[in-house]
Amino acid sequence: MNLVLSLTERCNLRCTYCYYKVSHEARSLVMSKDVMETAIRFAFERTLALRQNFLNITFFGGEPLLCMDSICHGVELAKSLARERFGDNVSIGMTSANSAPLNSAIKPFRLRFAVNTNATLLDDAIIEYLKRENFRIYLSLDGHETHHNICRKQVGGAGSFKLIEPHIPILTKMDTVVLSVVTRDNMDSLSDAVRWIQAQGFRNMTTAVDFDGKWTGDEFDILAREYDKLAQFWLETKRKKIPFYLGTIQDKLKFRLTGQRHRLTSCHVAEGIVACATNGNLFPCTRFISSMPDAPYIMGSVFDEPSKIFEGPVARDIRDFFSRDKKDCEGCAIRFRCHAHECACTSFYSTGSIHGVSAEVCTHERMLAAISDGVVSQEIC
Repeated sequence: MNLVLSLTERCNLRCTYCYYKVSHEARSLVMSKDVMETAIRFAFERTLALRQNFLNITFFGGEPLLCMDSICHGVELAKSLARERFGDNVSIGMTSANSAPLNSAIKPFRLRFAVNTNATLLDDAIIEYLKRENFRIYLSLDGHETHHNICRKQVGGAGSFKLIEPHIPILTKMDTVVLSVVTRDNMDSLSDAVRWIQAQGFRNMTTAVDFDGKWTGDEFDILAREYDKLAQFWLETKRKKIPFYLGTIQDKLKFRLTGQRHRLTSCHVAEGIVACATNGNLFPCTRFISSMPDAPYIMGSVFDEPSKIFEGPVARDIRDFFSRDKKDCEGCAIRFRCHAHECACTSFYSTGSIHGVSAEVCTHERMLAAISDGVVSQEIC
């Protein structure tokens, strides 16, 4: 079970592509202790009901490091609940080195913590805490200073890179996944930015495109050239046996070569994941989160009975999403590894519905799949 807790709507940055950019000033809610505790207990009970042996809790925002006290409290509560139920047979953190199950014949219950952060608020104390609790860190970092500062700005308009830079050496030694956003403003330096990220020592990253409905054919041509460079760089790292997971290219190849579906192995919307807004409302995944009372795709509240949440109209709509292909995608050879077809979050934010298909996303996915497949062809030849 995966629980995402949106601890706060507040953020100390004003990234140009942020999907909350038009409402930043009005976003001030902070998750109460009651909501957080109820959400964690809810997720723990749901995990047991599903007979799963793991619970992943991701602290999200806004910028969650604005609420470090809440993070610490949530971690302690989750550990307490796990130990009440499983005693010492609990593995905590992304590695199990610190856990010592009393009964090694029984698979330990796995409790994992993660945080999505822009890293501008990190200090030695926070870093030591995240290391001690074996957090996975999802780091918002677009690349070197010039590239990063194009979109990731502070409230006054200054770039945010200098606030992150001092922490990069230690972050590369932790369980950090770099998340970079590609926009029409920064796309032409994408490949250089990725090379820079790898050169710092990061071993795991992916990119996500800001689908704003305004991409032109000429801009996609520029992005295609950058993707070609990325694919060649990724191939270079593999040939040299450099450990570097570049999800942008690698994920497209993984689904082709294994025959798996993105929707069934990576998109766990509403089934393996539930996202909790600051006010306790529950959503199918992170991109749906909102504290607005009339927000689409509210599944229910952490204070509701599970049957109301997981048997309600939104849950039924999600099951419909999983049960059939989108009509617009019938016969498409890449549909099972295409975000326009397989990812509910991408469909929602680009069309307003999990069942919609964006022509912009479709164009991008066809382009990226073809470039990624070209890498395989080079290796075979």
